[in-house]
Amino acid sequence: MDKTTFDKYLDDRYNKQLDYYRQASAKNQKRYKLFQWILIVLSALTPVVAALNGIKSGAINISPLINVNLLVVIISSIVAILTTGLKTFNYQELWVKYRSTYEKLKPEIHYYNFNIGPYAATGVDKESVFVTRVEAILDTEHSQWPPVKSLQNTQDQSGDPDSSKK
Repeated sequence: MDKTTFDKYLDDRYNKQLDYYRQASAKNQKRYKLFQWILIVLSALTPVVAALNGIKSGAINISPLINVNLLVVIISSIVAILTTGLKTFNYQELWVKYRSTYEKLKPEIHYYNFNIGPYAATGVDKESVFVTRVEAILDTEHSQWPPVKSLQNTQDQSGDPDSSKK
Protein backbone atom coordinates (compact mmCIF):
# COMPACT_ATOMS: atom_id res chain seq x y z
CA MET A 1 0.00 0.00 0.00
CA ASP A 2 1.46 3.38 -0.96
CA LYS A 3 1.97 6.22 1.55
CA THR A 4 -0.73 8.48 0.02
CA THR A 5 -3.40 5.79 0.22
CA PHE A 6 -2.38 4.93 3.77
CA ASP A 7 -2.46 8.59 4.87
CA LYS A 8 -5.92 8.92 3.31
CA TYR A 9 -7.03 5.81 5.22
CA LEU A 10 -5.68 7.28 8.45
CA ASP A 11 -7.57 10.54 7.92
CA ASP A 12 -10.79 9.23 6.40
CA ARG A 13 -11.26 6.01 8.34
CA TYR A 14 -9.02 5.42 11.34
CA ASN A 15 -9.08 8.90 12.89
CA LYS A 16 -12.80 9.37 12.20
CA GLN A 17 -13.64 6.01 13.76
CA LEU A 18 -11.44 6.79 16.74
CA ASP A 19 -13.27 10.10 17.25
CA TYR A 20 -16.66 8.45 16.76
CA TYR A 21 -16.05 5.80 19.42
CA ARG A 22 -14.58 8.33 21.86
CA GLN A 23 -17.55 10.67 21.45
CA ALA A 24 -20.17 7.90 21.49
CA SER A 25 -18.65 6.46 24.65
CA ALA A 26 -18.62 9.86 26.37
CA LYS A 27 -22.21 10.60 25.30
CA ASN A 28 -23.51 7.29 26.65
CA GLN A 29 -21.48 7.63 29.84
CA LYS A 30 -22.95 11.09 30.43
CA ARG A 31 -26.52 9.85 29.83
CA TYR A 32 -26.05 6.83 32.05
CA LYS A 33 -24.62 8.85 34.93
CA LEU A 34 -27.31 11.54 34.60
CA PHE A 35 -30.11 8.95 34.70
CA GLN A 36 -28.45 7.21 37.64
CA TRP A 37 -28.06 10.40 39.68
CA ILE A 38 -31.66 11.41 39.06
CA LEU A 39 -32.76 7.91 40.09
CA ILE A 40 -30.68 8.04 43.26
CA VAL A 41 -32.04 11.43 44.29
CA LEU A 42 -35.67 10.63 43.48
CA SER A 43 -35.49 7.20 45.12
CA ALA A 44 -34.10 8.73 48.30
CA LEU A 45 -36.63 11.58 48.17
CA THR A 46 -39.70 9.34 47.83
CA PRO A 47 -39.84 8.05 51.44
CA VAL A 48 -39.06 11.52 52.78
CA VAL A 49 -41.97 13.03 50.85
CA ALA A 50 -44.22 10.15 51.90
CA ALA A 51 -43.33 10.81 55.54
CA LEU A 52 -44.50 14.41 55.17
CA ASN A 53 -48.07 13.18 54.87
CA GLY A 54 -49.82 14.25 58.04
CA ILE A 55 -46.88 16.06 59.65
CA LYS A 56 -47.91 19.27 61.35
CA SER A 57 -45.40 22.06 61.61
CA GLY A 58 -46.57 24.17 64.52
CA ALA A 59 -50.03 25.42 63.64
CA ILE A 60 -49.55 24.66 59.91
CA ASN A 61 -50.69 21.30 58.55
CA ILE A 62 -48.48 20.48 55.54
CA SER A 63 -50.83 17.92 53.96
CA PRO A 64 -53.48 20.39 52.73
CA LEU A 65 -50.81 22.70 51.30
CA ILE A 66 -49.22 19.95 49.19
CA ASN A 67 -50.97 16.88 47.92
CA VAL A 68 -48.25 14.59 49.26
CA ASN A 69 -49.79 11.38 47.95
CA LEU A 70 -49.91 12.80 44.43
CA LEU A 71 -46.29 13.97 44.74
CA VAL A 72 -45.18 10.48 45.85
CA VAL A 73 -47.00 8.93 42.88
CA ILE A 74 -45.39 11.40 40.45
CA ILE A 75 -41.89 10.83 41.85
CA SER A 76 -42.40 7.04 41.78
CA SER A 77 -43.61 7.23 38.18
CA ILE A 78 -40.53 9.22 37.16
CA VAL A 79 -38.32 6.63 38.86
CA ALA A 80 -40.10 3.85 36.95
CA ILE A 81 -39.73 5.71 33.64
CA LEU A 82 -36.03 6.38 34.19
CA THR A 83 -35.38 2.78 35.25
CA THR A 84 -37.14 1.49 32.14
CA GLY A 85 -35.25 4.00 30.00
CA LEU A 86 -31.91 2.80 31.36
CA LYS A 87 -32.83 -0.80 30.63
CA THR A 88 -34.26 -0.05 27.19
CA PHE A 89 -31.56 2.24 25.84
CA ASN A 90 -28.59 0.38 27.39
CA TYR A 91 -26.51 3.50 28.04
CA GLN A 92 -24.10 1.68 30.33
CA GLU A 93 -23.57 -1.21 27.92
CA LEU A 94 -23.08 1.15 24.98
CA TRP A 95 -20.66 3.28 26.99
CA VAL A 96 -18.54 0.21 27.84
CA LYS A 97 -18.74 -1.28 24.33
CA TYR A 98 -17.76 1.98 22.61
CA ARG A 99 -14.99 2.64 25.11
CA SER A 100 -13.65 -0.87 24.65
CA THR A 101 -13.52 -0.46 20.87
CA TYR A 102 -11.85 2.93 21.26
CA GLU A 103 -9.23 1.45 23.60
CA LYS A 104 -8.51 -1.34 21.09
CA LEU A 105 -8.14 1.12 18.19
CA LYS A 106 -6.10 3.76 20.01
CA PRO A 107 -2.77 1.94 20.45
CA GLU A 108 -2.71 0.51 16.92
CA ILE A 109 -1.09 3.66 15.49
CA HIS A 110 1.60 3.48 18.18
CA TYR A 111 2.31 -0.17 17.39
CA TYR A 112 2.63 0.85 13.74
CA ASN A 113 4.87 3.87 14.42
CA PHE A 114 7.21 2.04 16.80
CA ASN A 115 7.33 -1.30 14.91
CA ILE A 116 5.81 -3.34 17.73
CA GLY A 117 4.20 -6.76 17.42
CA PRO A 118 3.26 -7.77 13.89
CA TYR A 119 4.70 -4.50 12.58
CA ALA A 120 8.21 -5.55 13.65
CA ALA A 121 8.40 -8.49 11.24
CA THR A 122 10.89 -8.01 8.43
CA GLY A 123 9.50 -7.70 4.93
CA VAL A 124 5.96 -7.02 6.11
CA ASP A 125 3.76 -4.36 4.51
CA LYS A 126 3.10 -2.39 7.71
CA GLU A 127 0.33 -0.32 6.14
CA SER A 128 -1.61 -3.40 5.03
CA VAL A 129 -1.19 -4.98 8.47
CA PHE A 130 -2.45 -1.78 10.09
CA VAL A 131 -5.55 -1.59 7.87
CA THR A 132 -6.26 -5.30 8.38
CA ARG A 133 -5.98 -5.04 12.17
CA VAL A 134 -8.09 -1.87 12.40
CA GLU A 135 -10.80 -3.31 10.17
CA ALA A 136 -10.81 -6.53 12.22
CA ILE A 137 -11.42 -4.50 15.39
CA LEU A 138 -14.23 -2.57 13.71
CA ASP A 139 -15.73 -5.72 12.22
CA THR A 140 -15.75 -7.41 15.63
CA GLU A 141 -17.59 -4.45 17.15
CA HIS A 142 -20.07 -4.26 14.27
CA SER A 143 -20.80 -8.00 14.36
CA GLN A 144 -21.93 -7.71 18.01
CA TRP A 145 -24.89 -5.57 17.04
CA PRO A 146 -28.22 -7.33 16.66
CA PRO A 147 -29.77 -7.18 13.18
CA VAL A 148 -32.48 -4.71 14.25
CA LYS A 149 -29.89 -2.26 15.61
CA SER A 150 -27.83 -2.63 12.43
CA LEU A 151 -30.92 -1.83 10.36
CA GLN A 152 -31.62 1.22 12.52
CA ASN A 153 -28.02 2.43 12.12
CA THR A 154 -28.24 1.99 8.33
CA GLN A 155 -31.42 4.05 8.24
CA ASP A 156 -29.94 6.73 10.53
CA GLN A 157 -26.86 7.10 8.33
CA SER A 158 -28.83 7.37 5.10
CA GLY A 159 -31.50 9.61 6.59
CA ASP A 160 -34.10 7.54 4.69
CA PRO A 161 -36.39 5.41 6.88
CA ASP A 162 -37.25 3.27 3.84
CA SER A 163 -33.62 2.79 2.74
CA SER A 164 -33.61 -0.84 3.87
CA LYS A 165 -36.44 -1.63 1.45
CA LYS A 166 -34.52 -0.50 -1.63
